Amino acid sequence: MSKWLAIVNPCSGRYKSSGFDRQWMPELRQIVDSVVRTDAAGAATRIARQSKDFDGILVVGGDGTIFEVIAGLERERQHLGLIPTGRGNCLARDLGIRSIADGFRALQSGTSKCMDLMQANIDISDGGQASYLSASTIALGYVVSVVDRAAHFSAVGSYGYALATLMTRPNSFSCRFTTADRDDGERSCTGIVINNTVHLANFPAFADAHLQDGLLDVMALNVGWLRQTLHNLSILSGLKIYDPSEHNQSATARLSLSSPQTLMIDGQLFPGVVGLSVESLPAALWCLQNGPA
Repeated sequence: MSKWLAIVNPCSGRYKSSGFDRQWMPELRQIVDSVVRTDAAGAATRIARQSKDFDGILVVGGDGTIFEVIAGLERERQHLGLIPTGRGNCLARDLGIRSIADGFRALQSGTSKCMDLMQANIDISDGGQASYLSASTIALGYVVSVVDRAAHFSAVGSYGYALATLMTRPNSFSCRFTTADRDDGERSCTGIVINNTVHLANFPAFADAHLQDGLLDVMALNVGWLRQTLHNLSILSGLKIYDPSEHNQSATARLSLSSPQTLMIDGQLFPGVVGLSVESLPAALWCLQNGPA
């Protein structure tokens, strides 16, 4: 029988509003072998690194908690499970886990898939470098501003992203963005998104994305507030009748920035970034899903 550790982030976006401690925690303690709560940023990575006696790690949190956990688990041996209590829950949505109850069903069924990850290598303005794994989204520009603003609307849960999109004005930045088969030279952008999932926050923004295709799904935007708002409304309505963005799929992507920008990886913000290279890591992580394999 598999041995599971649950890493619980009580500060994730919808944890308290879901009444998790009262409604779900007793059931969780009956199903898994151990439950540990995070108490600070980075704690989930430390806990995961100390979990070598477990066959799987169940994340009770959002995309940011997943980001921390995959940095610490043994991907060759340990499986990942998800109970979504964040605001966006990109990866959980792509795995058919759209609710807390779905997460429990996935854990009990044990159905899993071997999914891709993205590896991001960043250059920082002070000369430093860093490398991170991402399960869902890497972004610059508009999306980063939206995520930052949405944090102020935590009281309305997932609706916070919709509010933030309508209240955020795009700002342009200069960059050189290349993929395996495309180089447009120096250009202006208001936003760049590199995705592993169909969902961007709680919006299905990348219809061609797949967790097992070995490809990055890339979107570039250079629009003002009006066109960006029309694009947002098109996605929010589900009609998708207006899309001013450029889409591309590639196994790799590289970005050079003329001035330092804040980078977002799965909800985590990294300021002072001047360079970025991303590659798809095919079949890099076993993850539970809700539904047939």
